[in-house]
Amino acid sequence: MFKKSNVRAILERLGKNQSTGLISKTLQVSRETVTEIQALFENSGKTWDDISCLDDEMLYTLFYPEKFKHSRRYAPVDYKYVHGELMKTGVTEKSLWEVYCSKCSEKGEKACSYLTFTRNYQKYTVKKSYTSRVPHKPGVTLEVDWSGPTMSYIDSDTGKTMTAYLFVATMPYSQKSYVEAAPDMKEKSWLSCHVHMFEFFGGTPLRIVCDNLKAGVVSHPVKNDIILNEHYLALAEYYSVAIMPAGVRKPKHKASVEGTVGLIASAIIARLRNKRFASIDVMNEAIRNALDDFNNRPFQKREGNRSTVFELEEKHCLKPLPLVPYEVCEWSYEHKVYPNSHIWWNNGQYSVPCKYIGEKVNVKFNDHMVFIYHDREVIASHQILPRHLKYGMRTDESHLPMRLKQEMTPEMMRNKAREIGPQTFEVIRRMFAEAKVEEQSLQTTISIVALGTTFSPEILEKACELSLKEYHMPFYGTILRHAQQLNQNKDDEDYREEGRKSGIVRGAEYYK
Repeated sequence: MFKKSNVRAILERLGKNQSTGLISKTLQVSRETVTEIQALFENSGKTWDDISCLDDEMLYTLFYPEKFKHSRRYAPVDYKYVHGELMKTGVTEKSLWEVYCSKCSEKGEKACSYLTFTRNYQKYTVKKSYTSRVPHKPGVTLEVDWSGPTMSYIDSDTGKTMTAYLFVATMPYSQKSYVEAAPDMKEKSWLSCHVHMFEFFGGTPLRIVCDNLKAGVVSHPVKNDIILNEHYLALAEYYSVAIMPAGVRKPKHKASVEGTVGLIASAIIARLRNKRFASIDVMNEAIRNALDDFNNRPFQKREGNRSTVFELEEKHCLKPLPLVPYEVCEWSYEHKVYPNSHIWWNNGQYSVPCKYIGEKVNVKFNDHMVFIYHDREVIASHQILPRHLKYGMRTDESHLPMRLKQEMTPEMMRNKAREIGPQTFEVIRRMFAEAKVEEQSLQTTISIVALGTTFSPEILEKACELSLKEYHMPFYGTILRHAQQLNQNKDDEDYREEGRKSGIVRGAEYYK
């Protein structure tokens, strides 16, 4: 008769392909016992994974149901099922033990205690080489950070080499990662990368774990409430996700993304080190290709890869995205509405309703649109002018005063310029003469002639004269600059003249 404790040891050595003689000599059991247990295992139809979670009593019952029937004290627990269920959001060991007890009660069997349930599960995780019970659950946490290593690209406008900073995000459960190059680490880039990250994953988690950078966290005291950046909090509310900054100087609170930062150094940065990029968009396209290879690379100690685990086990746990992505916007304040019913912003003009002429308005803008506010109310919106187009105009005809709404023609603009003066007429004449089609210059000439209303016809005439001395074909910006300077000089002269007129003169009578 063999000892009970040898059965598991025999099975473990059989799993390592040790010979019957070696097992017999090592464990001091007969060859017949080893052969018998091997035959029972092969006939059971079970795998080692199926029986490894069983304790000794359950194991004996499986192999020798008649001999050890009296030794079974409680119904067996399927710890493989338990482990799988614990990966789901909201599932705990306590709730699974309660379900197990309920099933045992229905079958009239005795259930093990909660302490035995948890201890045996811990043994199961150790035998399966799990580092912890369930370190992460799918779709719950997303870790984000800036990478220390950087990349570089060529600015197509200046030809200078620019630094690109890498935004990195990782889903700890599947380890699927997202990487994006940004021109800086400021608030706008931080928020834009988050929007693109959510689109990449196709949903949002329950919480985001970030570092304590100023673009996201204003303060993180030890005892008091954490104060988040206002715009970062607005993004989180829009996507219904909680922001949970990691502890100060505690990188283990976001260990997954910290590890990914090191991996992308070789998977992406080193791979693209010899390539030159004409823009940050071209760089991000190359990064995305390298990132796909990184996410599709097979795990070393786990089945599948980052992408397959994410698609099969985690993506369905994410919350759906809003129908419209979050717009990252900035503000610019105190812009005057000029008599031509336009404001100046970022080297361009944008129209507002004429009733606001002379008022101050605020501008909210993103990468595509400009929104103009007056007293917290949107009064106009326009597509943003192209980056290369300076001194352009966006005009809504309904915004213009009646005197500006009439259909203008090149001939009408020549007549208006002639009325202002010969220098203004010469500028307008040259603009129409240089254009392949006269209508191409019509909007610019309207803007120039409108300066006569913004300032005065005399200032516009003088500004055109100075501009023609500098350029054969003056730009609108050159004429505007001279007009502004002339207007400032006039204001200064008027001020001095007013001072001379209102000065206090005591006269001869005072000194008698």
